Amino acid sequence: MLVDEQLRGGIVQGLGAALFEECRYSDSGQFVNGSLADYLVPMPMEMPDIVIAHVETPTADTELGAKGVGEAGTAAASACVLNAVNDALAPFGATINSIPITPAKVLKALKRF
Repeated sequence: MLVDEQLRGGIVQGLGAALFEECRYSDSGQFVNGSLADYLVPMPMEMPDIVIAHVETPTADTELGAKGVGEAGTAAASACVLNAVNDALAPFGATINSIPITPAKVLKALKRF
């Protein structure tokens, strides 16, 4: 159960990085979204149900055969979302190469902004 929730947390963190979290600065360099009222993070209502399945491959490097698992979803989730968006944009000859994926970035990639 602990591993399942560590994985879910990592996945949500990766989805947040891909779709929500952005540090914004004014033209003068002032950080403008320094509170959680202005800096978006994923909340439970924005997240999908995440079904976890396990493929166990014990390691010989520890007595228990255990290894880290919690951060596995963080990088993979962001990459999956970015790849999916780029697959959707491909027929239009557009790509995005950075996260977060904002509506403005999508419109700019489509040359409509």
